[in-house]
Amino acid sequence: MEHLRSRLLAGETVLGIMISEVRNPNVAYMLARCGFDFLILDNEHGSYCPETIGGIVAAARGAGISVVVRVPEIRREVILKPLDLGAAGLLVPQVHTAEQARQVIQHAKYPPMGNRGVGLRRAHSLYERVRADEYLRQANEHTFIAVQAESPQAVENLEEIASVPGVDSIFVGPIDLSVSLGIPGQVTHPREVEAIQKVIQVCDAKGIVPGIHMFDLQILSGWVEKGMRFVTYSSDINLLADAASEGVARLKELAAAKGN
Repeated sequence: MEHLRSRLLAGETVLGIMISEVRNPNVAYMLARCGFDFLILDNEHGSYCPETIGGIVAAARGAGISVVVRVPEIRREVILKPLDLGAAGLLVPQVHTAEQARQVIQHAKYPPMGNRGVGLRRAHSLYERVRADEYLRQANEHTFIAVQAESPQAVENLEEIASVPGVDSIFVGPIDLSVSLGIPGQVTHPREVEAIQKVIQVCDAKGIVPGIHMFDLQILSGWVEKGMRFVTYSSDINLLADAASEGVARLKELAAAKGN
């Protein structure tokens, strides 16, 4: 399986989905068969334990789909653990400054880029016996790091954040961004659109990857056309609930018509 970071740096657009409730590792096979390139395990709003993350990551490797883990905050252990479990990368929310981005890289990358703790023979190395110098270099090359722009402060500091070595992507959290802009949920509001366009412009200028998450396929398609490349569509909750609601409503309509 080609590394997610390599694909993005080669200019590809990759498509994923946000997962926060499903815990069966076989979800990785289902999503791979649907054609998704990656899935994000949301541990900011979800509540996955390390054992569950490890099981899904292991299944995903077998299924040929990458796993990115959204961590709840910038803290050493919550950044280290998913990477040691074999995640392809991390999505880090609420990164408002370049200093915060540097803290992420310190925890996520091995020396000389950062100060990630070293445990070589673990899930991330498939339990192989490896040479430390070679493996640390390869791990730094393959680990994908995306930070989220979710506030006016982050938008103001985009150029500085995008210039931090090791940051591969700036990812728009559209709902949190809209809330912080004082327009909750209005993801097509001109102020929101202007901020998202700035993310694309700065990422393109700095040679990193712009990313976004959207539930509306039409809106998301428009952002893909404008240059978003690390793209997530919908979630396990929304796809299940919406499909079920649509089916139930249709069947109730038929049952009511038959009763008449």
